[in-house]
Amino acid sequence: MVAALRITAPLLLFLLLATTYAAAQNEQNSGIEKQLSIFEKLQDYNRFTAESTLRNVSFLIAFLGGILSFLAPCTVALLPAFLATTAKSRRSLTLEMLVFFAGFSLTFVIIGIALTSLGKISFTTFQQDAALLVQTAGVILVFLGLLMFFGKGFSFIHLRTRLPKDSPGTFLFGALFAVGWSACIGPIIAGIFTMAAVFHNYAYTALLLFFYALGLAIPLFAAAFAYDKFNIAGSRLLQGFNLTLKIGKSELVLTSANMVSGLLMMFLGIFFVLNRGTTPITAADLLGMIALLAAIFAAAALIHKFIVSRLISGNNARKIAAVAEILAGIAAFAYITKHYAVRTTGLAERLSDAVLENTAKFNFVAAAILVLFIAVLAYFIKRQLKGGKK
Repeated sequence: MVAALRITAPLLLFLLLATTYAAAQNEQNSGIEKQLSIFEKLQDYNRFTAESTLRNVSFLIAFLGGILSFLAPCTVALLPAFLATTAKSRRSLTLEMLVFFAGFSLTFVIIGIALTSLGKISFTTFQQDAALLVQTAGVILVFLGLLMFFGKGFSFIHLRTRLPKDSPGTFLFGALFAVGWSACIGPIIAGIFTMAAVFHNYAYTALLLFFYALGLAIPLFAAAFAYDKFNIAGSRLLQGFNLTLKIGKSELVLTSANMVSGLLMMFLGIFFVLNRGTTPITAADLLGMIALLAAIFAAAALIHKFIVSRLISGNNARKIAAVAEILAGIAAFAYITKHYAVRTTGLAERLSDAVLENTAKFNFVAAAILVLFIAVLAYFIKRQLKGGKK
């Protein structure tokens, strides 16, 4: 009996180990098969998305997608960035905007092509992987902001050009801002990245990204053109003030426009250094907060103009009423944000989805906007040429 146990025990142990090993191998093979299946499904999905993008996303749709992306929270930083370079300018704001757009769009396209060639589909991943580059751009922005604050502009850049002397610096600022700016990953731009990664058609991708960036600049161009057209620079509100500082025997004159612009640029630079880009703006949904605040104070301004100013005649009484309106607006803003969820996150994505569902119709809409933009731009260039001849 003992002899039989000595023979069968090792045999049973061997069979148990062999069975366990076989089960483990089968489980491992099953896990590998599942991973391969998931990978194949992901490849099929990417190819489907790339083919759909190649079929549906024309230059016009990319252009319209850029316009819609201006409604996304992550693009709200474009407005202060634009103001930081142009608020100080007494020249054509439209021309400054075009120079800013040139620097921004060129860098935007270069980063987009670099990301897709590396298999990335997000500007946010670029900010994470290239944090040092984003922070370096922020440090340079702080330096440029200091120069602007003290009225030096971008005087360290000397180029022979017919453009205004600050234009090279404005171009540089647009390029630096593109490094730290995080593009929203909406369905249109995500499709463009996926298409480039699958088909490796980088020239076509570059053109799509350029039209996307062009659409993103349309709201800024419209604001700049209206600023020039109606001579808003001549209004009392923007005349500002000068501050003279005596440093030894010399005097330093600081203008309010330079100070505001410099502070805005330094704020953006510090924001880039601390947050490695503009991604936190999306989480905070600053666009929704700004839109709500603007709506409240626009309503207050209308009430003051058409009701309060007609009921109250004295200047002091009107000033007191204006202060009361501001306090009421702040209280209304606090109440609404506390009791209601006012968010714009996802708005641009939903509108982009609607565009992709009916690209034929929205191609005509985008074409109409593009034709109008070209006409206005031609008018602006013609006016600039006439001014140059004079």
